[in-house]
Amino acid sequence: MRVALAGVGRMGSAIAGRLRAAGHRVTLYDPALPEAESAPSLAAAASRSVITFLCLPDAAAVESCLDGLTEAAPPIVVDLTSSLPSTTRRMAAALAPVGVEFLDSPLSGGVAGARAGTLTAMVGGDEELLERVRPVLAAFATNVRWAGPAGSGHATKALNNALSAVGLMSTAELLVTAARHGAPEAMVVAAFNAGPARSQNSEVKLPRDVLPRTYAAGFTAALMVKDLAVALRIAEERSVAAPFLTGLRAAWVEAAEAMGMASDFTRVHAVIEGRGDGRGAGPLDVDVLCRALASVHLIAATEALRVAVAEGLDRERVLGIVNTSTGRSEATRSKLAGQVDRAALAAAAELARAAGVWAPLTFLAERS
Repeated sequence: MRVALAGVGRMGSAIAGRLRAAGHRVTLYDPALPEAESAPSLAAAASRSVITFLCLPDAAAVESCLDGLTEAAPPIVVDLTSSLPSTTRRMAAALAPVGVEFLDSPLSGGVAGARAGTLTAMVGGDEELLERVRPVLAAFATNVRWAGPAGSGHATKALNNALSAVGLMSTAELLVTAARHGAPEAMVVAAFNAGPARSQNSEVKLPRDVLPRTYAAGFTAALMVKDLAVALRIAEERSVAAPFLTGLRAAWVEAAEAMGMASDFTRVHAVIEGRGDGRGAGPLDVDVLCRALASVHLIAATEALRVAVAEGLDRERVLGIVNTSTGRSEATRSKLAGQVDRAALAAAAELARAAGVWAPLTFLAERS
């Protein structure tokens, strides 16, 4: 099939490679490419395609494509950008009169997942259109899930990534706390994964990226800060109070500035580990940290689902998608069952303070 791809950064180039390997004829458009490798304009690339993919930095970049897409009027546009639901709805409405069908299909799994062809695609728009596009998406995504009407893909992706940000930072906070109290890191991670503290981050990123200090998940701190801004924008547009998401983004901005926006986001562990020089008083009850971590996940997931429902997303569908992606935790797997353990949160926060650990999410959950 003839396809066009606008936006050929690290993610876009990996997707282009997968599309070509699957036998599709790919026309690229990106002003940063050498002239011989890029179409002269978006309209030129899209006019020769059945499907035009957008893989751009943000919602503003997507909206800037409207004139070119209107001129070319390709049959189908699929937006892979992590964008705003409201932008998607405006784009779909503006392009419909010229016969263009539009899907939002943000991706989870990072550059490594794109290269391997194992991404998760969270798709918003007409479900029948998704079925027509699904064979092409399969070139780079093994898990393609319909999220709901236009904009639902972007909303689901933003909230999934917010929960992923919670899982990574809070798990790193309590891992560093345990280590400063003398607990072996591998034992602590095993304890997290043995019960309600488990998350995709503790199962995958901690053993793979954090314990060996390789910090190479393939997703930058800047991208996480951007996705958290999208999640907060959705809450604001729907007039939903989101104090935990607000504190989460502030903590990630601080961490990202400390590590460098281009750093892999798993390096947040190095930021936490590198701050303060306190040592704990000795052995601690790791179960307390497990119960506190489970409570942080539950607080965050409850707020994120409130935003999702206000956005008009189907609660069960959102949970189903999150549970196959990077935002999953035992809180989402249990459909928000259980209670917040206030005593465990207070104890974990005190252990962190005693060891001089920067633990913004633990402290935020304690106060919530």
